Amino acid sequence: MKELAKHVFEASRIAATASTTKLEFLRKLGADLATDYTKENYEEITEKFDVVYDAVGDSERALKAVNEGGKFLTILPPGTPPAIPFALTSDGAVLEKLKPYLENGKVKPILDSKSPFPFSHTLEAFTHLNTNRAIGTSTKNPF
Repeated sequence: MKELAKHVFEASRIAATASTTKLEFLRKLGADLATDYTKENYEEITEKFDVVYDAVGDSERALKAVNEGGKFLTILPPGTPPAIPFALTSDGAVLEKLKPYLENGKVKPILDSKSPFPFSHTLEAFTHLNTNRAIGTSTKNPF
């Protein structure tokens, strides 16, 4: 998401949260401010943001990081109002828009080192996803 925000949507500054071991990964993806949520309450950072994207369902905390008049997106319903539900479907039009960024390397697909899982290991894949250790995916199963 950070690469998309910076290169596709031309965001001027990207902040992201992760555990200690994933901070450098966030920086490599383009995060200007990488915060360790295990050591810091990101919602208490004095800098506020025009757009906050909640990918883990922590709406109440994430909303505190939004500038007045800013936007708050969440992928996990219901979300704390005024959250905007955000669902992305991969169709040809979306992929066509991303194609130049993928081809020039500005946006790179991220796959967890344990993936891909064959279909016969679907249960194992969901188990890994629910450990909150998967990289490159939403770490909460909305189903």
